[in-house]
This record gives sequence, structure tokens and C-alpha cells, in this order.
Amino acid sequence: MKAVVIGLGRIGLPLALVAADSGITVTGIDIKKELIEKLRNRKIPFNEPRLDDLLEKYCEKRFFPRLPEEGEEDIKKADYIIFTVGTMFVKYPEKPSLDRLLSLVSDVLRLGIKGKTLIFRVTLPIGSTDKIKDFIEDSTKMEEGKDFYMAFVPERIMEGKAVEEEKKLPKIVGCYNDESFEKVRYFFEKIGGEIIRVSSPKVAEFVKLIDNAWRNTRFAFANELAFLAEENGIDVWEAIKAANEGYERNQIPIPGPVSGYCLGKDPYILEGAFEKVARKRGFNSVWYYGRLANDWMIEKIVEDITGKSVLVAGLSFKANIDDFRYSHGIEIVRGLLKRGCRVYVHDPYLDSNSYTKLPADLINKVEKVSSVEEGIGKVEIVLFSVPHREYHNLPADLLKKVKVVDLWNIFKR
Repeated sequence: MKAVVIGLGRIGLPLALVAADSGITVTGIDIKKELIEKLRNRKIPFNEPRLDDLLEKYCEKRFFPRLPEEGEEDIKKADYIIFTVGTMFVKYPEKPSLDRLLSLVSDVLRLGIKGKTLIFRVTLPIGSTDKIKDFIEDSTKMEEGKDFYMAFVPERIMEGKAVEEEKKLPKIVGCYNDESFEKVRYFFEKIGGEIIRVSSPKVAEFVKLIDNAWRNTRFAFANELAFLAEENGIDVWEAIKAANEGYERNQIPIPGPVSGYCLGKDPYILEGAFEKVARKRGFNSVWYYGRLANDWMIEKIVEDITGKSVLVAGLSFKANIDDFRYSHGIEIVRGLLKRGCRVYVHDPYLDSNSYTKLPADLINKVEKVSSVEEGIGKVEIVLFSVPHREYHNLPADLLKKVKVVDLWNIFKR
């Protein structure tokens, strides 16, 4: 069995290497020359447990990293082509564009898809797979389920557990007919995890958006409690602990910033499909307002900062992850700069890979420090944005030298 994975980022690379580990011959294609060279040198482009071992074991044996022009023959010979390059980040009411994905599909069509199975493993607005199917059939005059096969199979893995979860998590398969389902099932049964067939790609697209919209809404509920508790002089941690203890019907999470590539965009994408309902009843969904509440938390944090010099410790969207994309830490930095603060930044993963570079608009406006200790000597306030493990054992005497804003109760004092 031969497969091509298009896009070797946080979703595509784990899938490609787990597939290789499952006995499938995989060509991984990406447009980034630096990334391909790094993979050929057996170097992982981001931090992900077990990925380096798989790369070392299978690179140029069952996993072949290639640039687009180098992978054309592999596409022609492939049984499966998996797309892991999705839409760009947008906020509702702006609509995600399928142009980039359709351009990639066009490149594949040029090389021929007769008898091949196309799997879309990205986050898409509801109905996108139908549009892609129509585009392919109109372009090629071929029939899905007869001349080629298609399915939408959402990824659901968590950074930091990608390999483990790719092997174990259920695979939601949305396709148009039994022929396509059998092709897709054959592929994913080799990788692992229960195969759950749903009635259409639309349902599978819906499931993917449900996952992150639900998690976003749960966290937003906890954050709203925090805002209310503050107004009433209540310790929200105490209240949530008491509400949850011995009462299984409650699973209220702890409050804290909610950000990142998926939780930041998926509720807005789902809201795009909710427009007709919202117009009929005159108000938006609970997940939309939940996302607004989580976004507003950034404004609240920045507003509460009283000093003129601040060290923002932690720029990832969550603890112990090397990914700054759409993180609340980056947005806090922007807000503090807008207020006229002098801002210093620290993160143990800063500049370690392409996911941990400062955005262009911040590069010449903030000062990087190599440690929290170094930063404390320069600022009035240290704001801990995420509970990286490196921050948990900082000396208490050190932190007494500054005002501490601890968004995650790291220090429990």
C-alpha cells in the first residue's frame, strides 16, 4: 500500500510516520524546503514525543520526505492521497476560503486520480467536502465511488500526544458510498483506533467542529464564573472545587486563557454554519458567545496590569507545547504594547522552531530574556501566561522582588 500525505505540519507529519510504522509506504510532501531538508537529516521540526524515533527508523525506508516537484511520480503511483493542509485562521463573520486546498487538489488532478482514494484530514466548514467533490467531478468528468474515492476523516489528536492518539483514537469516517468507505477503512485499520462510519462527509465535518466548540464553551463557562466571582469577592477556585467534589454531574474546569489554532478558530467556523438559526431567532450560538468571552479575557488581563514594564512568561497556547500560533500570550503582548508598556518575553521554546518565532509585528518591539530570573531584574511585573514546567520551581524569594500575575495559580499562593 502506498500513500502520499500532503502537508507535513502538526497533523500531517505524525500521520505520515504512524502510517509508516503501520507498514504503509508513505511519501510526505511539503512546500517548505528547509523542513524537507531537516526531515532528511532525521531532525524533527517541532517537539512531539516519539516522533523522532519514528523518523529515525523509517526515513528513506518507508517514509520519504519530498518537495512537490519531487513527489509527482509518487502521487501517480499512490493508492491514497491524504490532504492535511486546511483553511487559514479567520474570525466570524469572515468566511474561510477553500482556495488553497482546491489549488492543491488541482495539482493532484493534473497527475491523475483514477482508482485513487482522496482523504481530507483537515478542519473545514460544513459542506466543504461536497464542494470539493463537485469540483473534482466537474474538472475530470469522473464519478466518485466509481472512478475515484473520497472521504472526510477529521483529525482529533492533541499536541504532545499525537503519536499515541493517532494510533488509538476513533476515526470518524464520512463518505458517500460503501465503495469509498471500504477503501478508507482498509487504510485506517492498519493505523489503529475504532472506525466509526457516519452517514456523510457533512456529519464528519460537523463532528470535528463540535469537538473544539464544546471544549471552548466549557472553558468559557469557567471563565465567566471567574469574572462573576471576582465581582462578588468570591474565590472561584474554592467554589469550583466545592461544586465538583463528590458530584459527578459537575466537571467544571479551572478558569484560564483559552487560545491556540484549533480552539481559536473552530467555534467561529461552526458559527458560520449557524447563521440561518441566528437570523431566525435574533441571537448567536452559545459557543460563539463562549469564544467572545474567552477572547475578552485578554482585554481583561491587559486592563488589570498597572505597571509600565512587564515580563510575559510563556508564549505558547498551553503548557509544555512549542506552538505560539494564535496564543493568548502573544495577544497579551500586543495589548500591553498598545497600552505603552515596555514588554519583555520569555518562553523555554522561543525560537526553537518555525512554530515558536515571534510574529513580525513584535520582533523589534519587545526584548527577549533567556530566563525569568534575568527578566525579573528589569520589570515591575511578571505575568505567567502558561504553566510551563520550568516555571513551577522558581524560588519564592525571587518572586518577592516583583508583582506576580499568575493566570494559572502555578504558585498556589
